[in-house]
Amino acid sequence: MDLRQLRYFVAVAERGSISLAAQSVHIAQPALTRQIQALEEELGTAVFERTTRGVHLTEAGKQLLVDANRLLGDATAAVERAQRAGRGEIGHLTIALPVMLTLRSLLADALRLFRRDAPGVSLTLSHLLSDAQIELLPTGRLDAGFTLFRPLDDPAFKGIPIYSEKMLVAYPADWHWDNGGPDSLRELAGRDFIWLPRHAAPVWHDRLIHCFFKAGFVPRSSIQGVDVGSMLTLVAAGLGCTVLPDSATRAAPPTVAFKELPDLDVVQHWELVWRADNQSAPLERFIDIVTNHVADPGRRLV
Repeated sequence: MDLRQLRYFVAVAERGSISLAAQSVHIAQPALTRQIQALEEELGTAVFERTTRGVHLTEAGKQLLVDANRLLGDATAAVERAQRAGRGEIGHLTIALPVMLTLRSLLADALRLFRRDAPGVSLTLSHLLSDAQIELLPTGRLDAGFTLFRPLDDPAFKGIPIYSEKMLVAYPADWHWDNGGPDSLRELAGRDFIWLPRHAAPVWHDRLIHCFFKAGFVPRSSIQGVDVGSMLTLVAAGLGCTVLPDSATRAAPPTVAFKELPDLDVVQHWELVWRADNQSAPLERFIDIVTNHVADPGRRLV
């Protein structure tokens, strides 16, 4: 017994006539008769009672009709689910969001549009630093992530640029300066710094440190923060200065001052990154939404 035979059987049962059923399923009447006979032989019982007025279901036929409609409905639903999965309309995605809140509005736009476009796809979101995202992507535990960097010479990863942002020095507003504020990194030598621990973001940490090496000193770390919010709070408390993205100015209290310095020549380049061999249809749909609706160069600061 196969689905085709069940469809033929249901057509005959619904119309009460083999000739009418043959027309509806686009098969010759003798061929349809043979299919019904083969079905009855396999079942070992008659499903139709033949009369001069047509055919009527036997008790076995009535039960088979109930089950056949259910099976055919399940088969149709399975086909539809497979097609929707192939289009990226259902499934599951694991997405990593940055710990920093810099991309909050962009991420909200991406997630809102994706939910509207693919409501059948479930999402698992987590906040992870860039290094942790790059470690998890190859394992398959993460489908994609918004990260500050990826190994550009590694073909295992793909990415699209999302947003760029300049970096500023943030310091307590009540610090005294001879000229109203620092004009170079060198003027920060000897000041207390609030720093991100290297193990949290080695690549980013080393990029920042390199700027200070060129300025001729190593920052004196008085206390360590964990993210933009905590570091901003520590600066506001007067515990030291630090380097923060330009977007931090929007959340800063008046006790924090910011300055753009010419020798602080690092820029945060955010990307959506994924594993190159990940063929997930929901992921492709998400990438398409981010590419066409979120990754807008006009919304970048740099």
